[in-house]
Amino acid sequence: MEQLNPSSSMDCLPDDLLVQILSFLTTKQAASTSLLSKRWRTLFAFSPNLDLDDPIFLHHEKDSWKKRGAIQKKFRDFAYRTLGLQCGNHIKKLSLKYKRIFGVGGVVVFKHWICYALKHGVSELHLCIDTYTHFISRICTSTTLVRLSLGSSFCIPNVPSDASLPALKVLFLDSIWFKDDQFSNVFLAACHALEDLAIHHKYNTYYSEPLYVIRSKTITRLSVTINCRYYVDRFLTMSFDTPNVVDFYYSDYLRRESPQCNLDSLVKATLDLHFLRDDADVTNLISGIRNVKTLHLTSSAVEVLSICCKGRLPVFNKLVDLVFSSKKEGWKVLLPLLLERSPNLKTMVLSSLFSMLQGLDGFTCRRHRFTRIPPNNQIKMLSIMKCQGYPSEMKHIRYFLLKMECLKVVKVYVAAEMDDLKKMQLREDLLKFPAASSKLNIQVK
Repeated sequence: MEQLNPSSSMDCLPDDLLVQILSFLTTKQAASTSLLSKRWRTLFAFSPNLDLDDPIFLHHEKDSWKKRGAIQKKFRDFAYRTLGLQCGNHIKKLSLKYKRIFGVGGVVVFKHWICYALKHGVSELHLCIDTYTHFISRICTSTTLVRLSLGSSFCIPNVPSDASLPALKVLFLDSIWFKDDQFSNVFLAACHALEDLAIHHKYNTYYSEPLYVIRSKTITRLSVTINCRYYVDRFLTMSFDTPNVVDFYYSDYLRRESPQCNLDSLVKATLDLHFLRDDADVTNLISGIRNVKTLHLTSSAVEVLSICCKGRLPVFNKLVDLVFSSKKEGWKVLLPLLLERSPNLKTMVLSSLFSMLQGLDGFTCRRHRFTRIPPNNQIKMLSIMKCQGYPSEMKHIRYFLLKMECLKVVKVYVAAEMDDLKKMQLREDLLKFPAASSKLNIQVK
């Protein structure tokens, strides 16, 4: 039987199809196919997706400066060769990550690469470099960019007054700072079609900004992560003026002043809050998300809210789904209060009941003081994650079944280490529990 040659089989395909196949590979991987034959020598360069990522940046090699310089020279030569072979073809995506740009010559090189991509209609641009000063004006006036990522740890001193990004829909900023109020008033104002904004900040004393405002009427998905443990109230006082956001993720170390929120269209919110100071304020933040339909509170957020809310919460009339995590005793205060303030709650997920019970002191655990469940609750589905089958867990589940009269489905997801025998026993024990609901379906997964 004749053995097929993969290379000869691929050679039967037209160039356009081969280029499409190569576009699913990184540029470095695609370039390795140039060794196959003369026909393959330049095919990789016609891919509309280019990943020109500096190997020093990617691997953090601890080599001498001389060796690092030689590696980066090879990288620059490869990038120039790849762009040279493009012959003016359309570029869909350019990813450019470079450790350090040295001197005027280095800036000229990068300006050439970025401007080349912008000139040839790039729609996806991912940059991780240490300066944007010399080409930010070109980026901010692109009419073809749909997705843009900028990083990291750099301050953009001036956004051009004629900035316009009419096609931009997705924006990710990794530790990129703007002077004064240019971010919302100039940069975001230039993004007329922006739908998805993600911001990740690492605190840096050199790039300070007294007020960080996010203002946009087009954004529907907003994710903000602030990694700042420093005691500096004047930095990063957040303000969210985004009335059309439906999906909101917020992770931050709270300060004395609560973030101002205009989130009238909110459907889903995830809060991952951390303490920066004892008198942190969350009033405006919690009030701003009161119309949410799905709420996910991480363990640290539960701790913060249980202390800062001091028994006060707005009414969450639209809240239907709640995902609740905790590892400390604060949940015993917050969960009953949240259930009281959520009259239309239908689904509740407890991420780890055992972890929640571990947070209680020994005296409380021995007395099994259960979480107070409001008698008028409307919960129809209860999910218990990472169940270990310990007596304390089982007693709480039994209590939930007795207090939730509308309950229809209980899903118990066992811990990964539980074997099939224990899982079977757990199911049998749960089915024996009395329940207030006559139409209850208990599932062990």
